[in-house]
Amino acid sequence: MSTPTGRRLQMLAILQSNPGISAGRLADRLDVTERTARRDVEHLRDLGYRIDAEPGRFGGTHSPRDR
Repeated sequence: MSTPTGRRLQMLAILQSNPGISAGRLADRLDVTERTARRDVEHLRDLGYRIDAEPGRFGGTHSPRDR
């Protein structure tokens, strides 16, 4: 998917199936820069998607599922 919308939809799927994925690995999976991946995460947050991030060496990004 080459459009920003398609990439962000793909990102949501990756975040749900790979909790704790780093921004670098997410960027690799989407074939974009880490900066673009982080901007896309911010865009999804602005749209109301809850995407959490844990800083640090063993941190990562994930989209919590409803409990």
